[in-house]
Amino acid sequence: STIMSEDNKSATSSVPDATMSDEEQSQSSASTSAAAPAAAPPASQSDDKKEKDKEEQSHIFAEAKALELKDEGNAALMSGKVLDAIRLYSEALEFTPTNAIVLSNRAFAYVKVENYGLAIMDATNAIKADPTYAKGYYRRGTAEFALNKYKAARKDFKKVCQLKPKDRDARTRLAACDKAVKEAAFAAAIESEETIPLSESYDPNQLSVDAGYDGPHPAGGAVPLPDAELDMEEELFQPGHLPI
Repeated sequence: STIMSEDNKSATSSVPDATMSDEEQSQSSASTSAAAPAAAPPASQSDDKKEKDKEEQSHIFAEAKALELKDEGNAALMSGKVLDAIRLYSEALEFTPTNAIVLSNRAFAYVKVENYGLAIMDATNAIKADPTYAKGYYRRGTAEFALNKYKAARKDFKKVCQLKPKDRDARTRLAACDKAVKEAAFAAAIESEETIPLSESYDPNQLSVDAGYDGPHPAGGAVPLPDAELDMEEELFQPGHLPI
């Protein structure tokens, strides 16, 4: 018999045997494919994966750093160091600018120092970052109430009550807003000309001046004096002529 070379054996081994069943041929092909080494991914895909991993690691670091600074800010706030807390929250927001919790905490610190405008701004950004975060509405409502914006505050506290139905403090503040809105409406309803300050209703141009009046006019100016009387007035204020 003729002995086949190794090359011929290799070549013939890859050809399915006609005597093999379909199942045996399928298993043989699968084993041959499994033995073949996997093709390396394109260079562009490898670079994309590296960049994605790098971004993910950067995000994890930013979140961890922001959490650390937030905790330090909370500790400062509890110790009464409000300005330090604001600084620490601000540093945390450099890593996570849209963190609703940190924004809300800084809003609370701003309320503490009566900087209500910045408190409203931070609370609004917290709500944009997470519309379901109740404390964002609570902080904004507190600042609005301090600025006598009772209707806006009432709207925010209503939202808090919707998100946190069992929050007693939110319901108490909502009731206070309702009362303030009603009192403001009542005050506006009873306002009349009698309650308007005189400075707002007085018009000197509407006063009638008698024709014989020779003093200063309420609308400005004065009745000119005759020449003889002007001379006497000037002489009166000369040195040595002042009345004793």
